[in-house]
Amino acid sequence: MHRRGRERGGAEASRRAAGEAQLVDAMGALFTHVRDHFERGVQRFDLPGPCAKALRAIDGPISMKELGARIYCDASFITAVADMLEERGLARREVDPADRRIKKLVLTEDGIAMRNRILAELFTDVPGIRTLNAQERETLLELLQTMVQRERSGEDCAAAG
Repeated sequence: MHRRGRERGGAEASRRAAGEAQLVDAMGALFTHVRDHFERGVQRFDLPGPCAKALRAIDGPISMKELGARIYCDASFITAVADMLEERGLARREVDPADRRIKKLVLTEDGIAMRNRILAELFTDVPGIRTLNAQERETLLELLQTMVQRERSGEDCAAAG
């Protein structure tokens, strides 16, 4: 490659790196707003954050393994989350009738009421999302799903574009 080609390639790499840095900075700022919103919200419920996330994810009887996957929580910690929900009277463990080795977490009446409050008060009006119109929300969702899918599949950045 001659010198001019290397300079163009270097300039392009610098622009790409600067653009990626701006994306990372913007995502970091948004994540900070979302985290702060969430932390303020769970304080109103006197509920640990992982419990609020679990309540949001429980939409019927759910295995501990599936709940852990839904809230991106290590299996070793999901037992503690289930314990906290049980201690507060928000959920109970039941044996799965189809496979007695599996424990399912089921919301109590109080748990369902708390879930509805959390959905209404904590997972609505989320920073960043609240300012987007319907088309922007759809576009953002598609982009985020693409990013997650590519990370899961191990697709490298060269293949992504």
